[in-house]
Amino acid sequence: MNFRPALTSLILPVLLLTGAPGKTSSNDAVNRAVRLSLAESFVTANLLTSGGAVRFGFWDFDPNSLLDLDDDNFGSLESQELRQRITTFSLPYAWQTPLAETGNALTLGVKAAYVENKQETQIISSTNRAKDEISSSVSSLSAGGTFSRRLSTHWDLAFSTHAHWMRYRNDTEFNTADSQAIAPAVNGLITNFDADAWLLEPSARLTYFIGGEQAEVELFSDIHYVAGHTFHTDRAAHDVAPEAWYWSHGARWKHPFVTRILPGQNVWMQASRYDLGGDLEGSLGNHYYYEAGVGWLLDIRERIPFVDNIGIGINLNYGSLLRGGTLVLLFNEG
Repeated sequence: MNFRPALTSLILPVLLLTGAPGKTSSNDAVNRAVRLSLAESFVTANLLTSGGAVRFGFWDFDPNSLLDLDDDNFGSLESQELRQRITTFSLPYAWQTPLAETGNALTLGVKAAYVENKQETQIISSTNRAKDEISSSVSSLSAGGTFSRRLSTHWDLAFSTHAHWMRYRNDTEFNTADSQAIAPAVNGLITNFDADAWLLEPSARLTYFIGGEQAEVELFSDIHYVAGHTFHTDRAAHDVAPEAWYWSHGARWKHPFVTRILPGQNVWMQASRYDLGGDLEGSLGNHYYYEAGVGWLLDIRERIPFVDNIGIGINLNYGSLLRGGTLVLLFNEG
């Protein structure tokens, strides 16, 4: 979701601009502010549900308290509270088709995803103890394919293209007299509206396998570009062309010792750096961050249709607004 600017920090400047002299220039400034916020919402929701970029789970924690550290980039009370306000859901499914040439493969995939940021706050500071309820969400359906070619025993190159349909929705309940007074000015513009968008996401990934084809360690570089446009909009402020990119570099380690002891199970570890640009730059509070995690997977593809594996893991985020740790559930993990 979009975290910069927050809804409450966007409403006040909009109200000031709409009341300022020079109506045309004020309207232009309002539209620019709303467009930026909406564009960031689409591309950030796409990043949060992309698979390995940012993970959320059912229990969030501050690594500083567990590891006796004092590093604000590792986590804070504010980031923990932010993570707890966010709900994510991602249901991917993919199937691979070997091609005629040895080492080539085509992987087709579909995904349904949902991200919600829900909070209770006072949009306009009031002596009333009541709080306004704000819910911003993005639902999406995606489909695409990946062509991969094994260049050698050590190198693999893959190109992907995915198409996304996304719907942004804001539901706001104004529960104080002060916020209710400004509701007519912002409803349909910033609050209580829907916006649909399509996004295309081409990407490329280069992987180096240390030790050859049966390697336990992979080094990778993965770049994604996202661009699209809203449609069926009836307000100029919602006529948005989101555009962003992100580039991850990292290492992934899989070890077969678990499989030897417990057939059908495996463990992996991964560490990555993510660099962000376009409408993603600054939306997570930084133009880069780090992710690290460990997961335990159970292969159940012979037991439940359309489910390859499930598992549990721990994920750490360093340097973004979502910094901190979480215990995650894994589903159809690659």
